[in-house]
Amino acid sequence: MRELRWLLLVFALCLPIVLLVAQVWKPWAGGPQAVPLAVPTGDQEVAWIHTTTNAATWERFVTGVVRSAADVPGLTVDDSKAFLESTTAVPELVLSRAGHAGKLHIRWYKLQSEVNTADWVKALAARTPAPVAVIGGGSTDRAIQLAEAMNQQTEWKGDRPPLLITTATADFDMTDDSGGVPVVDLYDGRTFRFCFTNRQMAEAVVRFVFDGPEARLRPPANVRVPVVTVSWGDDRYSVDLRDQFTAALSRRFAAPGRLAFLDHSTIPFSVGGYLSPNPRERDVAEFVADRLRNVPDERVLLVLPSTTQPARRLLKAIVEAEPRAAGKLVVVTGDGLPLNTVLRDAEFSWPTAALPVPLVFFAHNNPVAWDTSVTTAPPGYAFRSPNGTEEEMHFGGLAKVLAEACFPTNQPTAVRGDDLVARLRARTDFFDPNGERNANAGEHVLVVMPGRRPTLTVWRQGTNGGWQVVPGTPVALPAGREDRP
Repeated sequence: MRELRWLLLVFALCLPIVLLVAQVWKPWAGGPQAVPLAVPTGDQEVAWIHTTTNAATWERFVTGVVRSAADVPGLTVDDSKAFLESTTAVPELVLSRAGHAGKLHIRWYKLQSEVNTADWVKALAARTPAPVAVIGGGSTDRAIQLAEAMNQQTEWKGDRPPLLITTATADFDMTDDSGGVPVVDLYDGRTFRFCFTNRQMAEAVVRFVFDGPEARLRPPANVRVPVVTVSWGDDRYSVDLRDQFTAALSRRFAAPGRLAFLDHSTIPFSVGGYLSPNPRERDVAEFVADRLRNVPDERVLLVLPSTTQPARRLLKAIVEAEPRAAGKLVVVTGDGLPLNTVLRDAEFSWPTAALPVPLVFFAHNNPVAWDTSVTTAPPGYAFRSPNGTEEEMHFGGLAKVLAEACFPTNQPTAVRGDDLVARLRARTDFFDPNGERNANAGEHVLVVMPGRRPTLTVWRQGTNGGWQVVPGTPVALPAGREDRP
């Protein structure tokens, strides 16, 4: 016992010294460092903080920014340094606009195991000048880390820059002991989210199912609506989106007896095979199939908030356990399934013959904005079917708003973070007073209808609440074979 106490005492005394040596030694170790590039005099910088492994996301971001020049008169985008040979180099886009002095450099500062979010925020804050804005938050976890790091960094060489969240959709940071803090409040007053939130996605999908033009999805009037929800406990996005669907349905059917939740299942972990469910997924599939056997011939709403692979595994297991489930289910989810899953890669990622269930999911922007054979798109940046266009269109919208705020018509160029915050706040056509994306202003819902001739249709919600079919759809999907994975 005495020896154990001595060991604990030695460990407690040595640990601070070890940590200090590690921090002191780090700059001399020759590893990656958070060293931001200099900003030319009179220019501005926007720092895009993202993981070094996400080159594909940077490519889509570049495509969106380059194409946005067509929507902002006088805007020019220089992409000559957007794709560099060295993986350790800092790629950048350089924006300029006729009639405005100075340029805007959008640079990708890469997150690595040795250089984290806080490292980049600290280094960028210490450089003169600090960025005029920071872009990030490709996922909820990264958005929270970035917002907290920027909030904790109180000293900047200039104004504190606004945070522009790209695709993180969770409404709340549930790690807070108070029961959840809105993500846009973590860096309060200076955060703007360019995507729709989980709540907005759930509300849009529920509105479409029960009010939209696709009558085959709606249950008969004045008949109870049976609902089954499933989520994966190790995925914060899945749990939050499940809760938002549950709340949206409860608000929709407030009358007693109209809504019947048959089951709420939480699967502990989302690790599994390509098509083979993990043990807990198999148990849930059997349970859901058993409940469906006892439901009359009416549509059951299956809330399946997930990414492609877990959703595919579970749904296939349900259909195999109860083949008649195909005629009883309508599956709803959020943005975890991209268009490429059900169109370009459908034969192996979402084969309708093996998953013969109507599917309703969400997109933040037009996923089928393909260019015609004659196009004015910049060389190398044309949209071609069947590749989805949602991310490129989404980033293009972000770039348009950013460019208009940094290079406003008939106004001086924005050279400070406070100027940019004020101009973004003034964009009431795009943001609400909290900095969230306005609802009922561009949500897209995608519908896969199985059958002998399966189709994909994309709908867009307008400001009046109505739904309009997106040109170019419906699109025929491969029918496939039931024995094809």
